[in-house]
Amino acid sequence: MTYSPEAHGAPSAAPNDFRPLRPRPVAWAAMLLLAGASAQAQDNTPPLQVAQAATALPAVTVTATLTEQDARTAPASVTVIDREELAARNASDLLDAVRGAPGLTLSPRQVGGRKTLALRGLEGKHTLTLIDGRRISATDDVVGHSDYQYGWLPMSAVERIEIIRGPMSALYGSEALGGVINLITRQPKDRWIGSVGVSASTPTRSSEGEPTGTTSVFAAGPVGERLSLRVNAELAHSAPVADRQSPLLSEIEGSHAKNGGLAARYALTPEQTLEAGWSGGKEQRVYDTSSTSKGVYRSTYDIDRSQAHVGWEGQFDNWRGKLRAYRSEIDIANRASNGATPTRPQNMVDDVLDGHASFALGAHKVTVGGEWRRETLENAGLKNGVDDAAHKALFAQDEIALTDTLMLTAGLRADHHELFGSEVSPRAYLVWEPTPALVVKGGFGHAFKAPTLKQISPNYVGAEGPHTFAGNGNIQPESSNSFEVGADWQVAPAWSLRATVFNTEVKDLITYRLLRQEGVRRFYQYDNVDAARIQGLEAGMTWDMTRQLAWSNDLTLLHTRDKSTGKKLADRPSSSLTSRLEWKGAEGWSARLTGEFTGSQTGTDGAALPSYALWSASVGKQFALDAHRKLVLRAGLENIGNVNLAEKSESFGYAERARRVFVTARVDF
Repeated sequence: MTYSPEAHGAPSAAPNDFRPLRPRPVAWAAMLLLAGASAQAQDNTPPLQVAQAATALPAVTVTATLTEQDARTAPASVTVIDREELAARNASDLLDAVRGAPGLTLSPRQVGGRKTLALRGLEGKHTLTLIDGRRISATDDVVGHSDYQYGWLPMSAVERIEIIRGPMSALYGSEALGGVINLITRQPKDRWIGSVGVSASTPTRSSEGEPTGTTSVFAAGPVGERLSLRVNAELAHSAPVADRQSPLLSEIEGSHAKNGGLAARYALTPEQTLEAGWSGGKEQRVYDTSSTSKGVYRSTYDIDRSQAHVGWEGQFDNWRGKLRAYRSEIDIANRASNGATPTRPQNMVDDVLDGHASFALGAHKVTVGGEWRRETLENAGLKNGVDDAAHKALFAQDEIALTDTLMLTAGLRADHHELFGSEVSPRAYLVWEPTPALVVKGGFGHAFKAPTLKQISPNYVGAEGPHTFAGNGNIQPESSNSFEVGADWQVAPAWSLRATVFNTEVKDLITYRLLRQEGVRRFYQYDNVDAARIQGLEAGMTWDMTRQLAWSNDLTLLHTRDKSTGKKLADRPSSSLTSRLEWKGAEGWSARLTGEFTGSQTGTDGAALPSYALWSASVGKQFALDAHRKLVLRAGLENIGNVNLAEKSESFGYAERARRVFVTARVDF
């Protein structure tokens, strides 16, 4: 089974080889040294820090039900990454920010070292990405080899990231087979808040790349009694990294990005607010590649993104509601040197009008809503160079208190697509909290992904590269049925365990079939041909070893099968593990050591890819400048072992940066 025909060529698969992960002894030694150092200093923890830790607020999510919920007891598998954690990770974009989350692995894009995320074995195109609940124009299923959905919002403007694993089409419609990722932006307070930050990194060897840098600014606050503003801007640059085996080619592409945003919120009454805003940016991607006819040449992509929105929100005694309209647009143009033929320019636009309302009816909390969306694609391969399709949807959700400790959340959404027809997405989820220390939950969900306009347009012909792809007017949406059950157990004040098992049956996956071959050129047509089964386990542990030292682990095990061939699915590691050891000391000091382990897997070409581990470490310090301002410094080392995936196997379809030193500085006010 393959998911990216323009990226990968003809489908192939072979069984994975499972090999136990064997972390390097030096890494474990470093963890033990850090643990010992922190244990010696544990009695020096200031009382204020202890009090703050004891009163820390639980993580919340609005994505699971469209209303605020405790993430631990929300009717879904939820991971929340807050702003403090984003800063500690030194995340440059969304992919960096969510790496290592439970159930999340990486998928190759085969160009310039690019990669996308996969949730529970389903690719990036099966994960819906939102900004404050608004969908963006993702490209990885429309533009071959692309990963452009991760640069829509600077991390400096993000308050938290909510990851919902599992099908969520009952609320959000198309694309949510694997789950939903929602970026929640920072909001104004009763005074002006903000931050100004710089970040830089450089490889430990000059032959393995050049320095990179990012500068960002964010500010938000009131302007008068009713009006508040927020503004953000970011400038980031990284040069292409030469291939360590073929220096004339790029192992990792370079990027130069400028992003910004502005939003205003006006209080009509104490219960009602209006908001309008815009965010966008320009990015240039550059890499050196080669072709048999032109030799080495430079490929440059100019990417323009923008999203404008306006909305109303009301919170009353008996109900609350939201109504909004927004437009997301991404424009992509390619240039090539040395006479090479560039790829076609493309423009994608989503115009959306949506709304919902929530209200209580006895033991029921009911949410109803709807969505109208028109997607438009400009591409020379389409008839007259452009095509569009309208989506319409109505949905309802009921959160029912069956007993004092048992909650049922049931939802149903009906979607109508102008071209393929209708799809109904049910969902039912139980949450049982027999004691404050134990939460058991699980349920069933159906999800789907609508065909792209290229795939469903019968007149589409894509003849770029060595293959030709044709659309298919009879194509049907991809769909999945998934079950899961899990538990979260606070074993003791310092110990917590969590685990979830899931089974997902996927059908009508859109791939392509070979029509004919003329010389070296192959002609394919998009079609529903594949079905798959994905089973897995997500298990985690958090241990507060001392007042200052915490250790957390998240393990994902996947068992996949292409039901048409009986083979395991390509580019899905059988196991992955993220382990973090974090120390928070006196006077604002902190340190962390992180290991990311990726188990063996099968490449798209059928080759067996070995397991590997990436280690990183950092140390930070906070300085209180006054009552409202603080200076935050952090320095660290990424890819400590200097792992080069190409040396392990040339079949890895993505790359990791060589060992690098990074430094960040930020002033918060």
